[in-house]
Amino acid sequence: MKSFVVRTVISVGFLCLLFYLMRGNIPDILTALKGIDQTRLLLAVFISLTAVLIIARRLKLIFVADNIPMRFVESVNLTFIGCFFNNFLPTSVGGDIVKAMCAARITGHPVKSVTSVLMDRLFGLFTFIAIPSVSFVFFLKGSENPVVPVLIYSFLAAALFSFFLLFNRNVARRFRFVEGLLNRFHLGEKIRKVYDGLHNFKNHKAVIAQAMLLSVVGQVVSVWALYLMARALGATAPMVYFFLLVPVVHLISMLPSLNGLGIREGAYVYFLAPHIGAHNAAALGVLFLALLFLQSIIGGVIYALSPRYHVSFKRSRYEKNTRHPWTEPESARKA
Repeated sequence: MKSFVVRTVISVGFLCLLFYLMRGNIPDILTALKGIDQTRLLLAVFISLTAVLIIARRLKLIFVADNIPMRFVESVNLTFIGCFFNNFLPTSVGGDIVKAMCAARITGHPVKSVTSVLMDRLFGLFTFIAIPSVSFVFFLKGSENPVVPVLIYSFLAAALFSFFLLFNRNVARRFRFVEGLLNRFHLGEKIRKVYDGLHNFKNHKAVIAQAMLLSVVGQVVSVWALYLMARALGATAPMVYFFLLVPVVHLISMLPSLNGLGIREGAYVYFLAPHIGAHNAAALGVLFLALLFLQSIIGGVIYALSPRYHVSFKRSRYEKNTRHPWTEPESARKA
C-alpha cells in the first residue's frame, strides 16, 4: 500500500509540474487535438496493436524454446493482461509479474514461466536501447541535447553488462555475495533457479536471433505508430528523431510511478519539443496515454472474462499451509 501511495505521489507530482510548466500552451494543445487527422490516428492505433501481436509472438517463441507449449492466442492474452496490470504495479513493466503468474496458472511451470517472461522483457529492453544507439551513431551524431547521448550510452553499457552477467558464469561468480544477501530473505535458491533458467537460453542461439528480430520489428512498428500520431497532429519532424528519442522516453518511464504516468509525458515534452513543438509533444503524450488505456481495457476484459488466468496475491489464514494457486500445476488444480 505504501508503495502504491509513493508511486501515486510521484506521478501526480510530475503531472502537476508538467501542467504548471505547460499552462501557457494549453490552448495550443487543445487546438492540436481538436484538429487531428483522424485517418492517420486510426492507422496509428491499428499499427500499435499490430506491434502488440508481434511482441506476443516473441513471448510464444521464448516459452516454446523453454519446452512449454503455448498457443499464440494465449501469448496475446498474457501480453494484454500485462498491459492492464502495469497500471497498478511498480513502473511500466510491473505487469510482467502478473503476466508470469498468469502464465504459471496455464502452464503449471512457475519457474520457467518467470524466466520466460523475464527473458522476453530483456529482449525488449535491449532493443529499446539498440535502436536509439544506431540512430544516434549513424544519423544524429550532432544531437542538440547533450543529455541524449549520455542516456543512450549509459543504458547501452548497463544492457551489455547485464547480458555478460547473464550468459557468462565467470562474470556472475564475481557477484556471489548477492546470493548470500538474498539467502537472508530465503530468496537465494529461487533467484538461482531463475538465473539458471535465463542462462540456459544461451543454448538456443536460433531462438535468440528470432527473438531479437521480432523485437526490432516490434519496436520499429511501435515508433512508426507514434510518428504517425505526431503527423496526425501536424508535426513534420523527420522520423529518425522518433527512433532516437521515443525509446529513450519509454526507458525513462520505467522509473517508479503509475505505469510511467507523468514521467513519460514530461519526457515527451523535454525531448521532442525542440523538434515538433511543445504543444505537439504534450498532445502526443496525451494520445499515447489514451493508447495505453485502450490496451489496458483490452487486457482487463480478457482477465475478467478468463478465470483460468486469475491469480491470488495473498493467502488467507486458512491457506498458510497450502501452496499459492499460481504455483500449482494446472493438472493438480483440475484434480
